[in-house]
Amino acid sequence: MSVLARAENVTKVYPVGQVKVPALRGVSLEIADGEFVALVGASGSGKSTLLHILAALTQPTSGRVFLGEAEYGMLSDGGRTAMRRRSIGIIFQRFNLLPTLDARGNIEIAREISGVPAEPEYFNRLAGLLGIGERLGHRPSQLSGGEQQRVAIARALIHRPKLLLADEPTGNLDSKNSQAVLDLLQRLNRDFGQTTFMITHNVEAAAIAHRVLHMRDGLLVDA
Repeated sequence: MSVLARAENVTKVYPVGQVKVPALRGVSLEIADGEFVALVGASGSGKSTLLHILAALTQPTSGRVFLGEAEYGMLSDGGRTAMRRRSIGIIFQRFNLLPTLDARGNIEIAREISGVPAEPEYFNRLAGLLGIGERLGHRPSQLSGGEQQRVAIARALIHRPKLLLADEPTGNLDSKNSQAVLDLLQRLNRDFGQTTFMITHNVEAAAIAHRVLHMRDGLLVDA
């Protein structure tokens, strides 16, 4: 399989007052096209920082990051934003749904922002796979936590991203809904060939991935 995304010796240092705090200390990894990779680490290990860098939300202090042949550091701010909107999907732990829009509106606004044309057949297939076809007219406050997360997954996938990034996608869910979301991510990878990078503190959740990496103190380490 070809490499879709890669990081080369990436560091990230945050200034805290007069002190510089390293979040990443030289991380290199590759994610193959169609692969499902999970990154496990405790809070503060640097895994969220790495995800934000792969998402083009944060720039590294040093090192290089690529999506396909596009090197993030060679793009303007506008270029990184355009790449993120078109080629990257992000599932956030806190759902981040707009409370004034129903489920359909939350999904469609993401497609409109990405600039891709409407695909009703794909929308319906995605909604059916995620089990939200009957809930599209409901606002977030009328949905359960599991339903909100499934809407968030649809929102992240509606523009057919090359890379799906999942930031602790089960962190705010009970065990039943957590397993349902993990099953969905696994099926999306298997049936849609969706390249996925998921961060989690849960070793059992990570076990669904093709490959599990571990992070501690800003470094990739052996389990």
